[in-house]
Amino acid sequence: MGERQRVEALAVAYEERLAEQREGRRERGAFYTPPHLVSWVLDRALGPGVSRVLDPACGTGHFLVAAARRLGARSVHGSDLDPEAVAIARARLLAEDPTLTPEEVAQQVRVADGLTAWDGELFDAVVGNPPFLGQLRRRTAGRSDARPAAYTDTSAVFLHRALDLVRPGGTVALVQPLSVLAARDAGPVRRAVAERGAVSDLWCSPRPVFAGTAVLTCVPVVRVGDPAGTDPDGWGRLAAPSFGVPPVELRAGDRVVGDLATCTADFRDQYYGLVPHVSDGGLVDSGAPLVTSGLIEPAACEWGSRSTRFARQRYDAPVVHLAGVRAGPLASWAAARLVPKLLVAGQGRVIEAVVDEQGAWLPSVPVVTVVPHDPGDLWRLLAVLLAPPLVADAAARYLGAVLTPGSVKLSARQLAALPLPADEDAWAEGAVLAERAQRHRDPAALAATARVMARAYGGGAEVTAWWLGRAGGGGQVP
Repeated sequence: MGERQRVEALAVAYEERLAEQREGRRERGAFYTPPHLVSWVLDRALGPGVSRVLDPACGTGHFLVAAARRLGARSVHGSDLDPEAVAIARARLLAEDPTLTPEEVAQQVRVADGLTAWDGELFDAVVGNPPFLGQLRRRTAGRSDARPAAYTDTSAVFLHRALDLVRPGGTVALVQPLSVLAARDAGPVRRAVAERGAVSDLWCSPRPVFAGTAVLTCVPVVRVGDPAGTDPDGWGRLAAPSFGVPPVELRAGDRVVGDLATCTADFRDQYYGLVPHVSDGGLVDSGAPLVTSGLIEPAACEWGSRSTRFARQRYDAPVVHLAGVRAGPLASWAAARLVPKLLVAGQGRVIEAVVDEQGAWLPSVPVVTVVPHDPGDLWRLLAVLLAPPLVADAAARYLGAVLTPGSVKLSARQLAALPLPADEDAWAEGAVLAERAQRHRDPAALAATARVMARAYGGGAEVTAWWLGRAGGGGQVP
């Protein structure tokens, strides 16, 4: 066996051993990159003129060795906190280029925190697969100015740091969890990218590619110094085609949902505060149906016809006894919720919303409550939330914010920011159809609502078919 084969076998054996030590692997956030993804990254990062490449969390050196085979071993640099992994990476580079000395390769590949090891140095490209860890679980704190938010994943912190390590015109291409596309705590990283360059390409997969983890991943390719910039809130749109979300161009007016209604989310105080007041078995004179996310479908509430879970218990028809609630700290909360409103499920294949015209239901966390300033807008707001182009745009914009990409999860703030349609006539027609769909549980009227509201936003048959296919999962749409 030659030296190259020996050190390659050593790298494989080390990674297999690490894979068996599952807890240690999680603590490191170490999941090694498959060769096809290494090649994809280097194809886009190592263009003409590239002569100096860094992998700031190099592990056993997969990116380093692949880059060395393209550029030469003297062009690559790396760092990692794992001394054994670094030793293997050094040995692999020495096997690639016997003219290198151990002293030289020790300068190129260092046992160090990649967030701090390369101060004052610049590279043509920064590539790699940094560890996926919450900031509070990192083994070292790193630079305080390299940490955009306390809970930002470490991989996104490496992306942020890499912007300072490449020359103008250089490239950053680091593997990231899919959540970087939309997660709130990664927002400062996306904004930094928008200020410093643009995402020129994006790799993502709807299936896990790293053995031993269910985390979905992506690779944004950032061209530093690109004047085009990238919308920091629009990264999900780049990934949307990979998840079957059709592209849309919304034809919207100047107003948003928040101009017509107040959107509110409840929290643990309300959730746990209701627990002693909930029972099963039908309504009582002083009771209110408790509506969970699982009971909400597009223009339908399944309370009483479908069982649901609340506070780790199964209920056929959960009822909140209002006498006890009104005598306690949730009295004002209940009064504010027992008004005409819409309830929006916390997450769904589409935006799942239903009108509570009488103001008789109470929401369970994470249902969002939408209270119109004018109750006459109830059905108009429902029609908006059933509009296929609006749903597709939200699914793309916030892709990565949910465990099931392609599903839609909107906060109260995001719901309030949804734009209203420009076509008032189509909107009015859609509101009539939405009311008919809910009152009569009419699947044909629901499908007609989708078609009309697609027209209201300037969408076509493709996005309508996408919405109908996804909304049909609840049995409402044929």
